[in-house]
Amino acid sequence: MSEENMEPTKPSDAPEKPFKPEGIGPKAPVDNTPNRWAPAEGTPAPPAGTPGSPFTPPPPKRNSEQIRADIDAQRAELGQSVDQLRDRVTELTDWKSQLRKHRKPIIIGAVATGFVVGGLMALRRR
Repeated sequence: MSEENMEPTKPSDAPEKPFKPEGIGPKAPVDNTPNRWAPAEGTPAPPAGTPGSPFTPPPPKRNSEQIRADIDAQRAELGQSVDQLRDRVTELTDWKSQLRKHRKPIIIGAVATGFVVGGLMALRRR
């Protein structure tokens, strides 16, 4: 190659087109691939009563005694859960028992805090 052909390109008089990445915007190609989990278009729905049918009848209804028994069981279970939660909250918010359980880490933290505060006070006096 000769040096004569190495001239820098001159900008043309026509305005440059803005950069537009392919596949973005209103002119993007439409993805028309079929949904592989959906039945093909035009496939009839399964007969009523079979799984997947939009016409499947609702499950058999319960009588009022069964519903009342379920409500009572849920109420008793809820009461037990609330009692357990109340006990747990009381246990966790009792600061004296927490102090007894975690004595060593609390003392270590207090000593470390004392050193930091003492060091900062000593630095301020200089």
